Amino acid sequence: MTRLLVGHDFNEDLRTRHSAAWYCQRLAWFAEDGDVLVLPVAPDEGWLEYVGDLTGTDPATLAVVVPPPGAAGSGQLTKDRLRDPRFLAELRAAVAGRPVEYVYALWPDARVVELAAHLGAERAVPGYRFLTQGGDAIANSKAFFRAVASGIGLPVAEGTVVRSRQAAEEEILRLLDDDHPVMLKNEFLSGGWGNEILTRRGGVRRLGARRLVELEGRSSVREYLEERWPRLTDAGRHELVVERYFPESQGVFAEFSIEDDGVHYGGQGHLLSTPYGGASITPAADVDPDRMAEVVSGGRQLCEAMRAIGYRGVLSADAIVTPAGQVMFTEYNGRSTGSTHGYQIVGRKIIGPDYAEDRVIVERLGTDAWCIESFAEAVQMLRASGLQYDPQTRRGVVFLHAFDPGTTSVPYVVIDESIAAAAEIEVQLGKAFDFVPRLT
Repeated sequence: MTRLLVGHDFNEDLRTRHSAAWYCQRLAWFAEDGDVLVLPVAPDEGWLEYVGDLTGTDPATLAVVVPPPGAAGSGQLTKDRLRDPRFLAELRAAVAGRPVEYVYALWPDARVVELAAHLGAERAVPGYRFLTQGGDAIANSKAFFRAVASGIGLPVAEGTVVRSRQAAEEEILRLLDDDHPVMLKNEFLSGGWGNEILTRRGGVRRLGARRLVELEGRSSVREYLEERWPRLTDAGRHELVVERYFPESQGVFAEFSIEDDGVHYGGQGHLLSTPYGGASITPAADVDPDRMAEVVSGGRQLCEAMRAIGYRGVLSADAIVTPAGQVMFTEYNGRSTGSTHGYQIVGRKIIGPDYAEDRVIVERLGTDAWCIESFAEAVQMLRASGLQYDPQTRRGVVFLHAFDPGTTSVPYVVIDESIAAAAEIEVQLGKAFDFVPRLT
C-alpha cells in the first residue's frame, strides 16, 4: 500500500509559525516502509536513521520530497509551496504511478486534500469532504469547542465566547467582580501561547498562559483590551474565549482516533505547564484515576459529536482537574499533537502494547539550551552517556523530535517505571548535556 505522509502542521489562514520546520520532522515516527513523506525542509542528518532504528522502518525505502521555499520561507508547508509546479512534478515522480491509498497529515485541511487531488487521491484523505469546507477550523477552534462541549453536557469553566471588546470587557468584569481570576484564550493558538490571565489579587501562579496581568477597575480592563485586542483576536479575525481561571489545577488530556467505524482510544496524560505547554507525563500517573476516567469518558463523547459531523483523524480532548477535584474541559485539538507519537509510537510500538501498565513516558519539550549544534551531535553524546533507551530494561531516553535551533537542544522523553525513577535519569542527562532539568 502506497501512503503519503504530509508534514503540514499549521493552517496559515488560522495561525502562523515561522520556525516549525524542526517540529514537523516528527512525521518520521509515523512512517512505514515505502512511504512518501512531504516535509518543509530536508530531515536532520541521522534523524530518519535514528527513528528507523527504534520503529523498524528502513529509511532507505522512504521517499522525502521538499518543495522550494515560498513567500514565507521554509518554516512551514504553506499553500504556495504545496502548489509549486516543480514540487508537484517531483512528488508525482516519487509516487511513480502507484495508487495512493492513504494520506496522513499532521494538520489535515483543505490544502492537504488539494495536494492529494493532484495524485488522484483526495478520497484517501480521511474526512476529506469535511476538510474541503474548512472543517479543520471547527476541529481546532476553542470557541467552537465550547459550543460543542456545552451542547452535549460536558463541564466547562464558567465564561463565554465574545466577538467584541465591549462584550469582553463586560464578561471580564463580571468574573473579576465575583473574585475569580480570568483566562483569555486566542481561538487558534496552542500550548498556552495565546492565553493570558487577568486577576485583581497577587499570589496567582501563571500556568498555561503567556502572561499574567493584575487589573483593578473598568478603566484598567478597557485600557488592557485596547492594547491587547489585536494579539488576542489576530487583529479581530477570530473570536476570544473569556472564562474563569482555576489556579493550581492539573492539566490533562485524553486522545482518540476518529474513524469511519467508530472512535478508538489512543492515550491519556498529564500536561505540565512551565508556565505554558512544555512537558507531559503519559499515562497520568500522578492524577486521580477516577478523574482521569471522567476525562476519557468525556473525551469520547466529544469525539462522537465530531464524528457525527464528519471529522476524521486524531482528536485530543484537554481538561483540568481543579484542586477541589472537579473536571473541567478546556479545548480540543483536531490534529496530530505533540503527544500523539509519544503514546502511539514510542509507547505502544517501541515499549510495547502494555506500556501504560508499568511504564511512564515523561516528555520534555522546550528544554533549556544545551549548546549543541546538531541532532547528530546529540545522538553521539546520548550514546556516550549510556542513557539511551534500552529495549531489554525498557528504560532510558528517546529523542522525540529533531534538533530545535531555538533552544539548541533536542526534545526528549524519559521512560521508566515511575516518575521518580525517570527524574533520576533526567538528572544524569542534565549532567551529560550541561543543563538543569525541570523535574516538576
